[in-house]
Amino acid sequence: MRWPTKDLLLACHDCGVLLPVEPTEAAEQAGAAPEDNDYLTFVAVHATHRTGHLLRQGEETLSDQPLWDPMGTLAFPATDGEQPYVVIARRESIEEARTYRFTSGILECRNSEVLVDDSDLRRGLDRQFFPYALRPTKLDLFISVVHDIISHIPADALEIAFDAADDPAISVARMPTESYQELLTRCTEIFDPWEWPRVSRFLRDNRGEDGLLALRVRRQANLLSA
Repeated sequence: MRWPTKDLLLACHDCGVLLPVEPTEAAEQAGAAPEDNDYLTFVAVHATHRTGHLLRQGEETLSDQPLWDPMGTLAFPATDGEQPYVVIARRESIEEARTYRFTSGILECRNSEVLVDDSDLRRGLDRQFFPYALRPTKLDLFISVVHDIISHIPADALEIAFDAADDPAISVARMPTESYQELLTRCTEIFDPWEWPRVSRFLRDNRGEDGLLALRVRRQANLLSA
């Protein structure tokens, strides 16, 4: 997930702090005079320190809070062209701007687990049979089959559609075609002929990234020493 953080940051290597540089200030490298007071203050305070610019890398930004929460602490990778760094941005209160610090290292992010929402899936299929009732044993078997199928899907092979708004560590992906076809085949062994039209309609209507068969992909991040 890409957050609206700046791509260019002015870094003090002695203090480990950063200042995001506005695009107009980036022109300072070409001889233009910056006018932002925060920029001028940062330069003055760290005038005798080892300073330089860092450039963010990639699109990934991690947060410890939901995407909509302005109090979330953010982490993203950056580099000075020679060494990798991890930038941490946080704020103490909603009234304050984020402060930026950095440390030498690599932010390794990988998709580690594929999940489905069991309760929503179970409730949705059960509702498909209203006013009839689907036997709980068949619901249990259906959920078990779904779990078995997705357990063989490599998390890193999925094409992410969007990030979950309620959990910054979760992304959402469409179930791959081959997995969906396997689910169709195995469901014919679970449900009776009179049940199949309702089941097949439920599967067809919910196979997209916005449906109940959507796969929830959990990301895991590790800070590695450079």
